[in-house]
Order: sequence, then C-alpha cells, then structure tokens
Amino acid sequence: MKLSIKKLTWRQRVLRLGLGASLTLCGQATWAESPTSLRVTPTVLAIKQAEPAVVNIEGNKPSSTAGNEGQQVNGMGAGVIIDSRGYILTNQHVVQDVSRIEVTLHDGTQLIGQLIDRDPDTDLALIKVEPKQPLPTIRCGTSSDLLRGEPVIAIGNPFGYHHTVTEGIISALHRDIPVNGIQEYPDLIQTDASINPGNSGGPLLNAEGLMIGINAAVRIGAQGIGFAIPVDRATDIAARMIAEHRRYAPEKLISVETVYESGNVKTRVISSSGHEDLGRGDVIKSINGKTIQNRLDYELALVDLAPGREVKVVFQRGDEEASTQLRCASSPAGTGTSGTATQLVSSSVGKVTAASSAEAAYRLLGLRLEPADPAKVRAADPNYKGGLKVVSVRPSSPAFYAQLKPGDTLVGLLDWQTPDWSDLAYVFNSSELKSSKSPKFHIMRGRELFWGNFEIATPGR
Repeated sequence: MKLSIKKLTWRQRVLRLGLGASLTLCGQATWAESPTSLRVTPTVLAIKQAEPAVVNIEGNKPSSTAGNEGQQVNGMGAGVIIDSRGYILTNQHVVQDVSRIEVTLHDGTQLIGQLIDRDPDTDLALIKVEPKQPLPTIRCGTSSDLLRGEPVIAIGNPFGYHHTVTEGIISALHRDIPVNGIQEYPDLIQTDASINPGNSGGPLLNAEGLMIGINAAVRIGAQGIGFAIPVDRATDIAARMIAEHRRYAPEKLISVETVYESGNVKTRVISSSGHEDLGRGDVIKSINGKTIQNRLDYELALVDLAPGREVKVVFQRGDEEASTQLRCASSPAGTGTSGTATQLVSSSVGKVTAASSAEAAYRLLGLRLEPADPAKVRAADPNYKGGLKVVSVRPSSPAFYAQLKPGDTLVGLLDWQTPDWSDLAYVFNSSELKSSKSPKFHIMRGRELFWGNFEIATPGR
C-alpha cells in the first residue's frame, strides 16, 4: 500500500498541537482587556486607579557614613499627590537634607519640589511642585476600621525601580517602632507587602484602591515586615502643615476636626469664633462646591483664598442642611499685632522651658527648628558650640520677613548662642528679649555667617 504523505500547513500543525485557541494576532483586542476577564482583578483595578497620583522622589544628600564627610549619596523615595495644585505628602527622611528635590510624575514629567514643612515626630513631610495643569490626586480611605488579614497593596520606588507594586495583607495594627534608640514611631500598620528602601512615602492601598497608609519603614534583616503611617494621622498632620502655611485666613476663624464613625469620615466644627451661622457640632459638607471629607480637604479648600474673597460653605446641623459664607481676611494670617516679645510669648506659651522652646520659636518667630549637628557647626566656625537648624519658615512671620529659609542654622539670638533647646529657652525668658521689638539673630548658611533682626512687633504688617 502506498502511503500518501502530505505536508501539514502551519494552521494544521497549530490545531494538531491544540494551541490554536490561545493565539491572538497583533493588532487585535485580547480577551485580557475585557472588564469581565479573570485577569482584571480588584488588585489590577486598584493600581490603575491610584498609580497616576504616585510620584517618585530623588535627590542628593550628604552621606551619614563615618569617614565620608562631604560625600553625596543618592536619596530616593515616593510620594502621593494630595491636591491637584501640586501638594505632595511623603516621608520626612526622604527629603531631609536634600538640596534639590526632583519629582517625577507618573507620565514621566519631571518637576522640582519645594519643601513646605515636615514633622519629625511622625516622619511626614509636605512638598509642593508647580505643575502646568491640574494633577491627579490620591483617594483617601480611613485607617479607623482596618482589619488584620485584609489585602493591601504598596506602590513605591524601591532601589530606583519606579512604580513598583507589591501585595500582601495587614499583619498587625498599633505597632510602636523604635527607630534610633531615642525616638519611636507610634501606632503603625504592619504589613507583609514587600517594602524596601525607596518605598518610603508611597501609599499603602486597600483592595478598593483607597490610601489607608503612608509606607514609612522596614525592619532591617527581616523578610515580610514593613510599616506604614495610618492615613488618618497622616492627613491630620498634612492639614496642620497646610493651615500653618496659609497666607490668608477667614475673618472669623473656624476650627474643625475629622470624625471617624464606623468607617464614615466627616469634618465637624469644634469652634467658630462668633460666626453667626456656624456652630460647634456642625458638619462641613462642601466649600465652593468641593466636597469636604476630612480636615485636610477643609484646609486645602482655603489655602489659596485671596484677600476679601467669600466662599460658600454648605453644612449640616442634625438632619438639616444649610449654607453660609466665609470671608477671607484682608491682612495675612497671624499679623496685625503689636507689642513686645514678652507680651507675645506670654500670651502664647507662658514661661518657656527646654521642652516648650520649639513651640515658642514657632509661635514667636515663625521658625520650625531641630538640633543641628554640632560638629558641622564647629567645623564651619569653632566659635560656635552648635545651633538649631531651620526646618521651615511660616509665611508672614518675623523669620519670613527676615528672609530666613530652610537649611539655615540659628546659632545666636541677641548676645547668646543657641546650641540647644535649653539655651533657646534661656533667651526667650531673658528680660532683654522680653523688652525687645527687633532682637538681633545670627545664622549660618552653608559655611557663611549672617546676622539680622527679627521684627517681632511691626504694627499692621
């Protein structure tokens, strides 16, 4: 019998092997793009929703390794856009001592960030970029109702690999983590989602794509142990930073708080300084049409108000909803006072101690300070024992008008050096400062020394 041998076609070979059903020609839509595809999981959707609001942050900072004085190392981390005008929340250790903060948006656009403020106690920092168009923002959830075992997603910049995503669960809640033998970060979220150097400042998301934390720390030498700052605390600190740097405030100051009840978040008035409509317990629903969920939303809605402008506030009292107007003051926030330093200090903090001197410096001078490295101060000028480094400057404050800026080091006030909190408290309590309206200061900027005067009580300014 003669065999009939025929060459199989390409299509026949594919079908014979049982592969035909899995092939897709280029240019045709694949089944994975279907919203009903098994591949489009909640994790995929959560990442798509949140990722455009995550930025990568890079910059150079001095090396902290012994023997590497003067050398620079690359610092990197991530951040989340909390407002379309360019406000970004990140970890303070990501931007600490960074001379140039380089921010890369999700679409690759590169911008320079300005440090607005930072809070060493919580390791949070607020920076600002100047975008050409509104930016996508992160959607915030709440950390008040987290569950051990619920799935979470981390997005960050580990080891420079931009927009890396990892998945895990919440391993534990309310962890207090020591960081340097002196300080500890309280009440953190523990997760086994892979968090590595460079993830800092990025979001920890829940399965719905809502931010529930800011990734902050890892346990060196441990696998699957990472920590995040709860979003409720992070947004409250960010709100405080925004409020402190608001240039103009409403004529009648309204104080609000964020309230968390069974997973619901709302903003409630706690004082209203005699406002004829708003009262304690009222819930702020919107400002000029913008929904207000928490205190951060409230502060962001007011941050760029122009002098004399009015905004419409919709609020709820009991089961009824009403509206009123808030008018912006015509002079910068915190100004228009006159008097001596003793009047201002006494009305703000009373007798100053070492523990309260940082707060006194902020209220009186507008300086957010932290101890500087004494060795670096002495290396620049051996006549000084140390100093207090400027972390941020409050707008329209005496320090603002004296042209101090973050990175400066306050080394002297009047005739005394200020190497630490105790010395600063001594100066604040001195009769010389209490009787002065323009005390002299000495600062170190880089390796150069400068002096000037704080105009503490300039009427009408």
